[in-house]
Amino acid sequence: MLTRLLTLALVAASWHAIDACSCSLDHPQTHFCKSDFVIVGRVQKLFKGSDFYDAYKVKIRNVFKASPKAALALKTGRILTPSQDSLCGVTLQPRETYVLTGRIVHLQAEITLCGYVNKWREVTPRQRKGFRLLYKQGCTCKVHVNRRSTKSPNTCVTGYDECYDRHGICLHDRERRCRWTRAPALTRCLQKQHFNSTMT
Repeated sequence: MLTRLLTLALVAASWHAIDACSCSLDHPQTHFCKSDFVIVGRVQKLFKGSDFYDAYKVKIRNVFKASPKAALALKTGRILTPSQDSLCGVTLQPRETYVLTGRIVHLQAEITLCGYVNKWREVTPRQRKGFRLLYKQGCTCKVHVNRRSTKSPNTCVTGYDECYDRHGICLHDRERRCRWTRAPALTRCLQKQHFNSTMT
């Protein structure tokens, strides 16, 4: 029986390895809201692990969100990721600082390409404000990146728009409808986008 289970496990592992990593396209606010933890950390070292997982030693500088289990797991500064790209493994550069969102799996902190992984120095000021405070306030709203319009009062849409990804934060207004908050950076980005589209 044990041999049969091991064989099935190996077959399943090889099947997943053949498939390419596939993730839904999500807004940073959605990544924040659905993750068990959101941190900013400096990568210290990579530990090559088993055939399925590697581990990064990370010095955590900020914790923007952590469930009780995540807070416990993050104390070790050890974050796992699948060892293969096809399993959505993440490659981080030593001595680089990242913002990372992830899940707790078997009491271990885990990150994948399906979460939000970005160098902290490349995160826009508006995104930083979101991670620090505003994304949390908007977790009762839903952000859809594959629509142009919606009738739902609890939804903001972007239609694969980079401006909203980099500068947009979806919050409830006074009428309790979810709307993109006004921000100069978002306005400038949309104006530039519109100008470029009219020039081509």
